[in-house]
Amino acid sequence: MTNHFAIIYFGSLRGGFARRMDMLCDVLRAQYEVTRIHSLSALGRLLFSRQLWTGKTSVVLYSDLMWPLVGLLRCIRPGMRILYMVRGDQVTWARHAGRHLRARIAELFQKRLVKLGCEFVFASEDLRKVFDARLGPTIKAKTLPNTIGNLLPEIRPFDGRLAVVGDFASVKNIEHVLESLEGSQFNVELYGNSSLPERWRRPWLKAHGVVRDLKSHLESASLVVLASLSEGFPNVLLDALEAGCGVVVHDGFPFTRLPVSDNWRFSLQVGSDRPLPRVLKELQANQPDFKASNGALIKMVESDWSKRVFECLDSCEMQLETAA
Repeated sequence: MTNHFAIIYFGSLRGGFARRMDMLCDVLRAQYEVTRIHSLSALGRLLFSRQLWTGKTSVVLYSDLMWPLVGLLRCIRPGMRILYMVRGDQVTWARHAGRHLRARIAELFQKRLVKLGCEFVFASEDLRKVFDARLGPTIKAKTLPNTIGNLLPEIRPFDGRLAVVGDFASVKNIEHVLESLEGSQFNVELYGNSSLPERWRRPWLKAHGVVRDLKSHLESASLVVLASLSEGFPNVLLDALEAGCGVVVHDGFPFTRLPVSDNWRFSLQVGSDRPLPRVLKELQANQPDFKASNGALIKMVESDWSKRVFECLDSCEMQLETAA
């Protein structure tokens, strides 16, 4: 019987990812002891701890690079519960970055985690479908989207004030947004960029760089454009809705199964009848109610995070017992 969760992650923690990990730990602490492992020395203490050797510890991982550790843990406690929190896909990310060797390695590591009996916890149904297609359906899987557990404020109708969040030359695909809006009447506020390349300087584009409190900055916009090519469940979407902004997303991965109405979707395909400028002009002209159009999304985002976490853990455990 688990009474201790070890959360293992060695990368940098920042932004929405860090906040979401904090939220997971806060929820687990309500019923379990929680240890966060961010260094080799802390990992060493865990490996020699009595809780781990007596079967009281469950392990939570956030990276496929941890598969050798999973193999070691299986040698120590074959029946140990190990959860792999899939908050994004390293394979599609690496491919879009042109890092094809890293993509092949990531796919190999993911296959190792399946064979080692990890429970996969996906941030979105889109991620789950991609992994199913790549690795084969696994019964040790559950979806845990990012939610807030609070009622959202009223969403402002789109009045022409746009915001985009991300960096250049990344999977956030902000170049597509800026290229699409060339020659349009919209002004764009850009957040999260590390720099503003000379070739992207425009009179209608204002770049703010990385900001501390994104949500407060988004209160000056009325619509956020999400054009990512690889994503889990975007924390930017939550920040936008909590700031009273609507969102538009494209109609492909990673947003295919996100419950967003077609009126709030655009296409990345050249020659499509739903390019971004056309969708924006329709939204500005018609002023549709975002909440009324996207009830399923609002319900999901407002759902209780704590309840979802424990439901996910219980469901994964039941699946594990059934498989055994």
